[in-house]
Amino acid sequence: MKKIIFLNFDGVLNTEHYQNYLMYERKSRQDKHGVLFDPEAVRQLKRIVDVTKADIVIESSWKYLGLAAMQEMWKERDLPGKVTGITDSSVSDNWLLTANLDDIDPAMGHRNGMEIASWLADYTKNDVRYVIIDDEYVCLESQVPHFILTNPYDGITEDIADRVIAILEQ
Repeated sequence: MKKIIFLNFDGVLNTEHYQNYLMYERKSRQDKHGVLFDPEAVRQLKRIVDVTKADIVIESSWKYLGLAAMQEMWKERDLPGKVTGITDSSVSDNWLLTANLDDIDPAMGHRNGMEIASWLADYTKNDVRYVIIDDEYVCLESQVPHFILTNPYDGITEDIADRVIAILEQ
């Protein structure tokens, strides 16, 4: 069964704690790809990937740099797992034809949740397990069982990693 991690960066891998530490130590807070990721959050992501063998799809605003840029950053920073895609900035006809529009609260504007649903409709069959990791509530109502909310201060913690693994290994 295919397993996918829909991953945001800011507040998930890029944490307030680590950025404050780098600033306090007067160390560089970024490289040519952008802000540096918290090594502890990355370590927890590695544990998730090692246990579940899940692929990574970027749903972060960083996706606007393009898939090739995300894959290059992944390789150059020696980040865990494999980035296999990015969510599109719009929804596809495939998803719109089958979407439950009652699932969408127009006042909430769940753009990311719709983009994730669209990506799933376009690139997977029904035999997929997925999780969405973000520091903001970005999911559709039907995606809540697959959603993990992080605290932007420390991102992916051991507890968060355990919860992600539990969802992907059900």
